[in-house]
Amino acid sequence: MLYLKESENKEFLKAKDYAYRLLSYRQRSTGEITQRLKAKGFTSKAIAKTVKYLSELDYLNDENFARAWIRTKMRLKPSGWPLLRYQLRQKGVAESITEKVISDFAGQYDEIAVAGKLAATRRPRYKGLEPLKLKRRLYDYLRRRGFSQEAILQAIEK
Repeated sequence: MLYLKESENKEFLKAKDYAYRLLSYRQRSTGEITQRLKAKGFTSKAIAKTVKYLSELDYLNDENFARAWIRTKMRLKPSGWPLLRYQLRQKGVAESITEKVISDFAGQYDEIAVAGKLAATRRPRYKGLEPLKLKRRLYDYLRRRGFSQEAILQAIEK
């Protein structure tokens, strides 16, 4: 029995070291750490213990992660709320946390204005196109950036 506990402790230490290494590159969500530890072959017991340990130290905090993710995305590559929701879901952030963080940021970030600004910077590339083709290209560009249809149509009209 003592041998089992010692091996579990060794695995926990290895999992913790691996998680620290991942966190040294960038902040991560609980879901990301869990997925990466599973992919590395750690037991569910070691993963749970590692996640709990890192959460207690506040190295894993999904709300802080989601806020940082949105802040970075808005600064570097502005996107619409639907795309940000999708990305956070892919990162393993709970839906309730995602909605809370997005609602907090919604007051600071006007999706229509940002979509309009992106459309205005993209428009010179399409110089000489007929109006319908221009609108279609701008629509497709903004759609790929994750903006809602309503925001895209209002931005293109402006």
